[in-house]
Amino acid sequence: MNHTTNWIQLVFITDPIEAEFISEALEEAGSAAVTMLDAADQALFDTGQEEASLWDQTRLLALFEAEADLDLILSQIRQQAINLPPHEIIPLQDEDWERSWMSRFKPLQFGRFAKKLWVCPTWETPPDPEAINLILDPGMAFGTGTHETTSLCLDWLADHQSEIQDKQVIDYGCGSGILAIAAAKLGAKSVWAVDIEQQALDSTKENAQSNDVLGKLIISGQDSSKIIKADLIIANILANPLVTLAPLLAEYSAIDGRIILSGILKEQVPLIVEAYQPFFTFFDPVYENEWSLLEARRITQ
Repeated sequence: MNHTTNWIQLVFITDPIEAEFISEALEEAGSAAVTMLDAADQALFDTGQEEASLWDQTRLLALFEAEADLDLILSQIRQQAINLPPHEIIPLQDEDWERSWMSRFKPLQFGRFAKKLWVCPTWETPPDPEAINLILDPGMAFGTGTHETTSLCLDWLADHQSEIQDKQVIDYGCGSGILAIAAAKLGAKSVWAVDIEQQALDSTKENAQSNDVLGKLIISGQDSSKIIKADLIIANILANPLVTLAPLLAEYSAIDGRIILSGILKEQVPLIVEAYQPFFTFFDPVYENEWSLLEARRITQ
Protein backbone atom coordinates (compact mmCIF):
# COMPACT_ATOMS: atom_id res chain seq x y z
CA MET A 1 0.00 0.00 0.00
CA ASN A 2 1.29 3.47 -0.85
CA HIS A 3 1.09 6.14 1.82
CA THR A 4 1.24 9.87 1.35
CA THR A 5 4.15 11.47 3.18
CA ASN A 6 2.72 14.17 5.46
CA TRP A 7 5.65 14.87 7.75
CA ILE A 8 9.35 15.66 7.66
CA GLN A 9 11.60 14.80 10.57
CA LEU A 10 14.74 16.79 11.42
CA VAL A 11 17.32 14.76 13.32
CA PHE A 12 20.22 16.22 15.36
CA ILE A 13 22.88 14.62 17.59
CA THR A 14 23.94 17.03 20.32
CA ASP A 15 24.73 17.42 24.03
CA PRO A 16 22.06 17.80 26.75
CA ILE A 17 22.24 21.59 27.22
CA GLU A 18 22.21 22.35 23.50
CA ALA A 19 19.40 19.81 23.10
CA GLU A 20 17.25 21.83 25.52
CA PHE A 21 17.86 25.11 23.69
CA ILE A 22 17.39 23.59 20.24
CA SER A 23 14.24 21.79 21.41
CA GLU A 24 12.70 25.09 22.54
CA ALA A 25 13.67 26.84 19.32
CA LEU A 26 12.25 24.03 17.17
CA GLU A 27 8.94 24.10 19.03
CA GLU A 28 8.85 27.89 18.71
CA ALA A 29 9.45 27.47 14.95
CA GLY A 30 6.34 25.31 14.69
CA SER A 31 7.49 21.75 15.25
CA ALA A 32 4.50 19.48 15.88
CA ALA A 33 6.54 17.28 18.23
CA VAL A 34 10.07 17.13 19.62
CA THR A 35 11.44 13.82 20.94
CA MET A 36 14.77 13.06 22.61
CA LEU A 37 16.43 9.64 22.34
CA ASP A 38 19.59 8.06 23.71
CA ALA A 39 22.04 5.96 21.70
CA ALA A 40 19.82 2.92 22.28
CA ASP A 41 16.81 4.78 20.89
CA GLN A 42 14.89 4.65 24.18
CA ALA A 43 12.52 7.59 24.15
CA LEU A 44 12.78 10.31 26.78
CA PHE A 45 9.82 12.66 26.68
CA ASP A 46 9.57 15.99 28.45
CA THR A 47 7.18 15.57 31.40
CA GLY A 48 8.37 18.32 33.70
CA GLN A 49 8.99 15.77 36.46
CA GLU A 50 11.99 16.01 38.77
CA GLU A 51 13.58 12.79 37.52
CA ALA A 52 13.78 14.03 33.93
CA SER A 53 17.32 14.13 32.51
CA LEU A 54 19.18 13.84 29.23
CA TRP A 55 22.00 11.66 28.04
CA ASP A 56 25.57 12.80 27.29
CA GLN A 57 24.77 12.41 23.59
CA THR A 58 21.14 13.15 22.81
CA ARG A 59 19.37 12.36 19.55
CA LEU A 60 16.87 15.14 18.93
CA LEU A 61 13.95 14.50 16.55
CA ALA A 62 11.68 17.35 15.41
CA LEU A 63 8.52 16.77 13.39
CA PHE A 64 7.30 19.30 10.80
CA GLU A 65 4.57 19.26 8.19
CA ALA A 66 5.86 18.21 4.76
CA GLU A 67 5.19 21.70 3.36
CA ALA A 68 7.34 23.42 5.98
CA ASP A 69 10.20 25.59 4.71
CA LEU A 70 13.07 23.92 6.56
CA ASP A 71 15.69 26.34 5.21
CA LEU A 72 13.73 29.26 6.65
CA ILE A 73 13.16 27.41 9.95
CA LEU A 74 16.86 26.60 10.37
CA SER A 75 17.79 30.18 9.49
CA GLN A 76 15.38 31.53 12.15
CA ILE A 77 16.86 29.21 14.76
CA ARG A 78 20.41 30.29 13.92
CA GLN A 79 19.35 33.93 14.41
CA GLN A 80 18.76 33.06 18.06
CA ALA A 81 22.52 32.44 18.39
CA ILE A 82 22.08 28.67 18.59
CA ASN A 83 24.92 26.62 17.12
CA LEU A 84 23.05 23.97 15.20
CA PRO A 85 24.83 20.62 14.76
CA PRO A 86 24.61 18.86 11.37
CA HIS A 87 21.11 17.58 10.66
CA GLU A 88 19.42 14.81 8.72
CA ILE A 89 16.02 15.08 7.01
CA ILE A 90 13.75 12.01 7.01
CA PRO A 91 10.30 11.85 5.35
CA LEU A 92 7.64 10.17 7.50
CA GLN A 93 4.12 8.89 7.01
CA ASP A 94 1.06 10.18 8.78
CA GLU A 95 -0.19 7.09 10.61
CA ASP A 96 3.18 6.33 12.18
CA TRP A 97 3.37 9.64 14.01
CA GLU A 98 -0.01 11.09 14.86
CA ARG A 99 -1.04 8.12 16.99
CA SER A 100 2.16 7.94 19.03
CA TRP A 101 2.42 11.74 19.28
CA MET A 102 -1.12 12.18 20.62
CA SER A 103 -0.64 9.39 23.17
CA ARG A 104 2.20 11.37 24.84
CA PHE A 105 0.03 14.37 25.76
CA LYS A 106 -2.07 13.87 28.89
CA PRO A 107 -3.78 16.45 31.13
CA LEU A 108 -1.28 18.22 33.39
CA GLN A 109 -2.01 19.91 36.71
CA PHE A 110 -0.19 23.08 37.78
CA GLY A 111 0.29 24.97 41.02
CA ARG A 112 2.69 24.02 43.79
CA PHE A 113 0.12 25.06 46.40
CA ALA A 114 -3.17 25.82 44.63
CA LYS A 115 -3.90 22.69 42.58
CA LYS A 116 -6.61 24.24 40.44
CA LEU A 117 -5.11 24.82 36.98
CA TRP A 118 -5.10 22.07 34.34
CA VAL A 119 -3.78 22.06 30.77
CA CYS A 120 -5.56 19.45 28.66
CA PRO A 121 -5.05 18.45 25.01
CA THR A 122 -8.14 18.89 22.88
CA TRP A 123 -8.81 15.13 22.62
CA GLU A 124 -8.79 14.50 26.41
CA THR A 125 -11.62 15.10 28.89
CA PRO A 126 -10.53 17.44 31.73
CA PRO A 127 -10.07 15.36 34.92
CA ASP A 128 -11.66 18.07 37.09
CA PRO A 129 -14.50 19.93 35.33
CA GLU A 130 -14.71 22.38 38.28
CA ALA A 131 -11.06 23.43 37.95
CA ILE A 132 -9.65 26.11 35.66
CA ASN A 133 -9.09 24.09 32.49
CA LEU A 134 -7.00 25.33 29.60
CA ILE A 135 -7.71 23.31 26.44
CA LEU A 136 -4.75 23.33 24.07
CA ASP A 137 -3.87 21.77 20.74
CA PRO A 138 -0.20 20.80 21.29
CA GLY A 139 2.32 21.46 18.57
CA MET A 140 0.81 24.58 17.02
CA ALA A 141 3.61 26.70 18.51
CA PHE A 142 5.98 26.52 21.46
CA GLY A 143 4.31 25.98 24.80
CA THR A 144 2.27 22.99 25.88
CA GLY A 145 3.16 23.03 29.57
CA THR A 146 5.46 20.01 29.41
CA HIS A 147 8.77 21.86 29.43
CA GLU A 148 10.17 23.09 32.75
CA THR A 149 10.32 26.71 31.56
CA THR A 150 6.58 26.69 30.87
CA SER A 151 5.58 24.59 33.88
CA LEU A 152 7.47 26.97 36.20
CA CYS A 153 5.41 29.87 34.83
CA LEU A 154 2.11 27.95 35.04
CA ASP A 155 2.86 26.94 38.64
CA TRP A 156 3.49 30.58 39.52
CA LEU A 157 0.30 31.76 37.83
CA ALA A 158 -1.81 29.09 39.55
CA ASP A 159 -0.35 30.02 42.95
CA HIS A 160 -0.75 33.81 42.55
CA GLN A 161 -4.31 34.24 41.30
CA SER A 162 -4.87 37.19 43.65
CA GLU A 163 -2.07 39.06 41.87
CA ILE A 164 -3.65 38.34 38.47
CA GLN A 165 -7.35 39.06 39.03
CA ASP A 166 -8.48 42.35 37.46
CA LYS A 167 -4.87 43.15 36.49
CA GLN A 168 -3.27 44.23 33.21
CA VAL A 169 -0.89 41.47 32.03
CA ILE A 170 1.71 41.20 29.24
CA ASP A 171 2.88 37.82 27.93
CA TYR A 172 6.00 38.81 25.99
CA GLY A 173 7.00 36.01 23.60
CA CYS A 174 3.60 34.32 23.83
CA GLY A 175 4.30 31.30 21.58
CA SER A 176 1.15 29.17 21.67
CA GLY A 177 -0.53 31.67 24.01
CA ILE A 178 -0.60 29.18 26.88
CA LEU A 179 0.54 31.67 29.55
CA ALA A 180 -1.61 34.52 28.22
CA ILE A 181 -4.67 32.26 28.17
CA ALA A 182 -3.90 30.92 31.65
CA ALA A 183 -3.67 34.50 32.97
CA ALA A 184 -6.98 35.37 31.30
CA LYS A 185 -8.68 32.31 32.78
CA LEU A 186 -7.28 33.16 36.21
CA GLY A 187 -9.08 36.49 36.09
CA ALA A 188 -6.80 39.04 34.41
CA LYS A 189 -8.61 42.15 33.21
CA SER A 190 -6.75 42.09 29.89
CA VAL A 191 -3.67 40.36 28.49
CA TRP A 192 -1.31 41.63 25.80
CA ALA A 193 0.05 38.59 23.92
CA VAL A 194 3.19 39.70 22.06
CA ASP A 195 5.42 37.72 19.70
CA ILE A 196 7.68 38.36 16.71
CA GLU A 197 6.40 35.29 14.83
CA GLN A 198 3.12 35.47 12.92
CA GLN A 199 2.60 31.74 13.45
CA ALA A 200 2.70 32.28 17.21
CA LEU A 201 0.16 35.12 16.96
CA ASP A 202 -2.14 32.99 14.80
CA SER A 203 -1.81 30.06 17.18
CA THR A 204 -2.50 32.28 20.19
CA LYS A 205 -5.66 33.60 18.56
CA GLU A 206 -6.87 30.10 17.72
CA ASN A 207 -6.17 28.78 21.21
CA ALA A 208 -7.77 31.84 22.84
CA GLN A 209 -10.91 31.29 20.78
CA SER A 210 -11.01 27.64 21.84
CA ASN A 211 -10.80 28.72 25.48
CA ASP A 212 -13.39 31.52 25.22
CA VAL A 213 -10.97 34.26 26.31
CA LEU A 214 -10.23 35.97 22.99
CA GLY A 215 -12.10 39.05 24.20
CA LYS A 216 -9.56 39.49 27.00
CA LEU A 217 -6.48 39.21 24.74
CA ILE A 218 -4.78 41.90 22.68
CA ILE A 219 -2.62 39.93 20.25
CA SER A 220 0.21 41.99 18.82
CA GLY A 221 3.56 41.92 17.06
CA GLN A 222 6.74 43.14 18.71
CA ASP A 223 6.27 46.74 17.57
CA SER A 224 3.71 47.51 20.25
CA SER A 225 3.99 51.19 21.02
CA LYS A 226 0.43 51.25 22.42
CA ILE A 227 1.11 48.64 25.13
CA ILE A 228 -0.10 49.97 28.46
CA LYS A 229 1.77 49.81 31.77
CA ALA A 230 1.29 46.27 33.05
CA ASP A 231 0.74 45.04 36.59
CA LEU A 232 2.32 41.71 35.59
CA ILE A 233 4.76 40.84 32.79
CA ILE A 234 5.56 37.24 31.88
CA ALA A 235 8.54 36.59 29.59
CA ASN A 236 9.37 32.94 29.00
CA ILE A 237 12.04 33.28 26.32
CA LEU A 238 15.81 32.59 26.59
CA ALA A 239 18.54 34.30 28.55
CA ASN A 240 20.21 36.32 25.77
CA PRO A 241 16.97 37.90 24.45
CA LEU A 242 15.88 38.57 28.03
CA VAL A 243 19.06 40.57 28.68
CA THR A 244 18.45 42.65 25.56
CA LEU A 245 14.81 43.22 26.48
CA ALA A 246 15.44 44.43 30.05
CA PRO A 247 14.99 48.21 29.39
CA LEU A 248 11.92 47.62 27.19
CA LEU A 249 10.17 45.33 29.67
CA ALA A 250 10.98 47.77 32.46
CA GLU A 251 9.29 50.49 30.41
CA TYR A 252 6.18 48.32 30.07
CA SER A 253 6.02 47.60 33.81
CA ALA A 254 3.95 49.67 36.21
CA ILE A 255 5.68 50.80 39.40
CA ASP A 256 5.36 47.96 41.95
CA GLY A 257 4.33 45.66 39.10
CA ARG A 258 5.67 42.10 38.98
CA ILE A 259 7.78 40.50 36.26
CA ILE A 260 8.20 36.76 35.79
CA LEU A 261 11.23 35.66 33.76
CA SER A 262 11.81 32.09 32.60
CA GLY A 263 13.78 30.20 29.96
CA ILE A 264 16.87 30.67 32.15
CA LEU A 265 19.41 28.02 33.11
CA LYS A 266 20.59 28.06 36.73
CA GLU A 267 24.04 29.35 35.79
CA GLN A 268 22.45 32.21 33.81
CA VAL A 269 20.57 33.65 36.80
CA PRO A 270 23.34 36.18 37.73
CA LEU A 271 23.40 37.45 34.12
CA ILE A 272 19.64 38.13 34.18
CA VAL A 273 19.69 39.67 37.64
CA GLU A 274 22.47 42.06 36.59
CA ALA A 275 20.48 43.18 33.52
CA TYR A 276 17.22 43.78 35.42
CA GLN A 277 18.49 45.04 38.79
CA PRO A 278 18.50 48.73 37.75
CA PHE A 279 14.72 48.44 37.32
CA PHE A 280 13.53 45.60 39.59
CA THR A 281 14.14 44.06 43.01
CA PHE A 282 14.28 40.26 42.98
CA PHE A 283 12.70 37.52 45.07
CA ASP A 284 14.35 34.12 45.56
CA PRO A 285 14.63 32.07 42.34
CA VAL A 286 12.55 28.93 41.83
CA TYR A 287 14.27 25.96 40.20
CA GLU A 288 13.12 22.89 38.30
CA ASN A 289 15.92 20.61 37.11
CA GLU A 290 18.42 22.86 35.25
CA TRP A 291 15.89 25.67 34.74
CA SER A 292 15.01 28.76 36.74
CA LEU A 293 12.14 31.18 37.22
CA LEU A 294 12.86 34.69 38.48
CA GLU A 295 10.23 36.94 40.07
CA ALA A 296 10.89 40.63 40.62
CA ARG A 297 9.08 43.85 41.54
CA ARG A 298 9.37 47.11 39.57
CA ILE A 299 11.02 49.91 41.50
CA THR A 300 11.30 53.65 40.88
CA GLN A 301 14.47 54.78 39.17
